[in-house]
Amino acid sequence: MDEDLVPDSSAWQLVPSLSVLPTDLRIQKEHPNAFYRTNLQAILTQRRVDQLEICGAQTEYCVDATIKMAHGLGYQVVMKHGAASTFDNSFMTAQEKNAFFARIWQDRFLKLID
Repeated sequence: MDEDLVPDSSAWQLVPSLSVLPTDLRIQKEHPNAFYRTNLQAILTQRRVDQLEICGAQTEYCVDATIKMAHGLGYQVVMKHGAASTFDNSFMTAQEKNAFFARIWQDRFLKLID
């Protein structure tokens, strides 16, 4: 378990502005990779999903890990430009980090769309 992904902690909750329907499926993860020790792949296989559109927080952790795992599992992965977020650190601004990872992902692990 990742020490920053603690179930039921305030940081683990969905943001209030997110529109969630009662019929929406939720995958509760405790690791940056959304496939790791979750039932995500089983659900996708059962529903015959072969393409994923990714968005999320922590570009350099959760988003990156999940994109690379999804690609490795054979999913067609797409992401809308700007659909990942992060924060500044001592090496890069959030904007620089997002651009850096987008360059790595583009045409290697996913297709960026407008």
